[in-house]
Amino acid sequence: MLERIIDVQAFDVPLSRKLPALFRHLTEGLPASDPRRGQAETAKLPDLIEDMDRAGVGVSLVVLREETGEFSRLAAGHPGRLFGLAYFDSLAPREGLERVSALCHEHPDLILGVSTAMSIFGQDPRLRDFIPLYELCLERDLPVQFQVGGDPGEAGSRPMALGVLAAAYPRLRIVCAHPAGAWHEELPRVLRQSPNLFLALDGREGRDRRADGAPLTIRELVRRAGSRKLMFGSRRMGREATFFDAAEGVRSLPWWQRRNVCWRTAARVYGTRILETPTTHTGTFPSTR
Repeated sequence: MLERIIDVQAFDVPLSRKLPALFRHLTEGLPASDPRRGQAETAKLPDLIEDMDRAGVGVSLVVLREETGEFSRLAAGHPGRLFGLAYFDSLAPREGLERVSALCHEHPDLILGVSTAMSIFGQDPRLRDFIPLYELCLERDLPVQFQVGGDPGEAGSRPMALGVLAAAYPRLRIVCAHPAGAWHEELPRVLRQSPNLFLALDGREGRDRRADGAPLTIRELVRRAGSRKLMFGSRRMGREATFFDAAEGVRSLPWWQRRNVCWRTAARVYGTRILETPTTHTGTFPSTR
């Protein structure tokens, strides 16, 4: 029986009709022949449940950028399997905050957090423009997830920026969502020093290397940061084989690390409601103790 996984970062689809800048950034750089381009363009949100079952993913947290209505219908048909992350548009902070507030009001049982792409857009999360977002998250006890993928040389993209933010808001649970192998060298230290800062990793083995040439592997990150600070975030954008590879990547960790990365850390950050999924062939979550 597969050990069940919680995925804290999937994206609503399809992506092709109004490809937002966020998703354009995440898919740019893929060769024209890469099958993920076509898979993302033809994907539909209901495909997510089928893929979750195949991958042994019990619960997915979906970044709600466009398909809120379809997501609500799908979540109602599969109780306990899907929850939402309200997307905050940092390019239009006032409108973005209004949308987050409206989603939380309309779907209080489904929205478990907020997701934003400030770093991808070259914005510094410490700017005053974003203080109302953090205050709203504190008021509603919602974690905020930062999608990281911008230039690591920019101040706002460095882990220290989130470390400073975590120190300024010690009650705010902050999740840094990183692509595989692209984590900055200072990230493990910042994670260890910040009790309210966590990392969502996608399980894929990256090609990046440290200054000494050693690969930046998942196991090294777990060793240096500690599995209690890490969780699984697939970055799924459509039907792609790498989604299943990513799940197997975290499932291959030793059991004492795997249980944290697969589900326990996610439950600590987003709440134990995500452990109450109806029993299926994908297995059940053990005790959080």
